[in-house]
Amino acid sequence: MKRLMIAAALVLAGCATTSVNERAARAAEEAALAAEDAARAVEAAMEAAEASAQSSREAGWTAAIADPRRPEAEVARDPLRHPFDMLAFMEVRPGQHIADIRPEEGYFTRLFAPVVGPEGQVYAFVPTLTAGREQAFAEGLQAEYGNVTPVIGLLDEMSFPEPLDVVFMGQEYHDFHIDRFDVDVAEMNRRVFAVLRPGGVYVILDHSGQPGTGNTEVQTLHRIEGAFVRREVEAAGFIYEGQTRVVANPADPMDISVFDETIRGRSDQFVYRFRRPETAIDLAMADERRLADETVRDAARRTYDTLALAGVEPGDEVADLIIGGGYFTRIFAALVGPEGHVTAWQPAEFIGFNAEYGQNLTDLDEDYANVDATAASFADLAFAPASLDVAFTAQNYHDFHLNPFPEGTAAEVNAAVFAGLRPCGRYVVIDHDAADGSGFSASHTLHRAERAAVQAEIEQAGFRLIDEGTFLARADDTRTASVFDESIRGQTSQFALVFQKPSAACPAG
Repeated sequence: MKRLMIAAALVLAGCATTSVNERAARAAEEAALAAEDAARAVEAAMEAAEASAQSSREAGWTAAIADPRRPEAEVARDPLRHPFDMLAFMEVRPGQHIADIRPEEGYFTRLFAPVVGPEGQVYAFVPTLTAGREQAFAEGLQAEYGNVTPVIGLLDEMSFPEPLDVVFMGQEYHDFHIDRFDVDVAEMNRRVFAVLRPGGVYVILDHSGQPGTGNTEVQTLHRIEGAFVRREVEAAGFIYEGQTRVVANPADPMDISVFDETIRGRSDQFVYRFRRPETAIDLAMADERRLADETVRDAARRTYDTLALAGVEPGDEVADLIIGGGYFTRIFAALVGPEGHVTAWQPAEFIGFNAEYGQNLTDLDEDYANVDATAASFADLAFAPASLDVAFTAQNYHDFHLNPFPEGTAAEVNAAVFAGLRPCGRYVVIDHDAADGSGFSASHTLHRAERAAVQAEIEQAGFRLIDEGTFLARADDTRTASVFDESIRGQTSQFALVFQKPSAACPAG
């Protein structure tokens, strides 16, 4: 009887425990659902706030265009100048401080002033050379708008009382290449960089010159090649953000003067927006030591997003694995700075079949004081124990599975990386994705690797997947063609995985 009572008590206790566990599970599920609802509500509120702010900005642009103070002659030019689109492209907002460089009669100054409002300021910058005629225009704008201030000075020595949000040049950049202006354009662009706050924008509107003409037609046709302008401005440290074609005219042959009556007022024009770097990543990407043929690939490679995902910071110790030409090595070197260090690894096996890989390694080692080159073989790869913050490889993990290399090559590399990383250190792997279920079978033929196979292999080395970027994924890539096939080259679907060396000290460890 006593045994029966004990058994019954145990059964009841088990039921009670099950009931408690079920209630706890339901409570946890309800809490998770409530958290999801709260997150969605916050997101919806943020979207609504942004939509409201955008609506307010658009209303401000519309009101500025309709401002009765604008002369009829300027209003008549609106259909060709597209002021609403221009203000939107420049991101003009209330409270900003803007410099309108050589505004002359003030077409854009009159638009800027109402938008920035009483809390903002517009500086009408008049070059010393043309001040005899144009200073009166600037002073007239000052009298009419309380937030316009004339500034007279040299373009390559320009300064303002406070950091600016926007610097604008409308159809004037080419003039500053004309000899009589006597402007050091490179220094002018550096001065623009200096007067802008971090994150501020530099917008240039000008008449398009034909490709390859550079600045050779500034005096005769009053045109300048857009690509030439972009190179000059980027050389001053700016990041090119894009262009608008609202004032483009494909019918313009671009081989006649912009004052020719057949095209006057209707010339093809480019509008470029550049931004002064704001983050450490921006600054690293704008580093002047980077090669021109590499910077043009930044947009396609989603370089900013890649670096943000990798989490490399100033002062970090980074290993760049299979560097190729050193595209990421150069950015890492600038990003980690003098307090950081980059180990650039080019496998000896690769150098053996392509000597250029070795030269690339040598060049980086010589050009960057904080880069150390290593040409170790796969089997000999090693780092000082627990010395790295980040190990990184882009579009090369599949190479560990190329036919010439032993079957355990990937495992050896992963083990070396694991040993070299500090606890909580990150291993970032980007590669061309292969078809589901293909594993590494396409590594040698298509130069691809299946994402799931890569994850499984790296986790076997002791790592834990903590983050993933989908910004390089492309649904239109069937993942069955070679990455060198012209139909897909440069447009492959890629995965970006971030693994961590686990530790009790890691948030995700």
